[in-house]
Amino acid sequence: MVNRAVESMRMTGTQCQAARLRLGWSTRMLASKAGVPWYAVINFDYGTGDVDPGVIAALTRTFRQAGIELR
Repeated sequence: MVNRAVESMRMTGTQCQAARLRLGWSTRMLASKAGVPWYAVINFDYGTGDVDPGVIAALTRTFRQAGIELR
């Protein structure tokens, strides 16, 4: 099992926003698919607040399930 903190360090807010837009997803859609609060996606996308590493890990997994690999 991958450590959530290590997994979450792989994605930046800019990468999150780019992946979300590439999939054609709104922030609300991504939040729903990842099972995280909508405001957490907004904060991470735009770098406007602290985001829990567990949220970032959930977003990363959601993108992977959709076929997006972040590097």
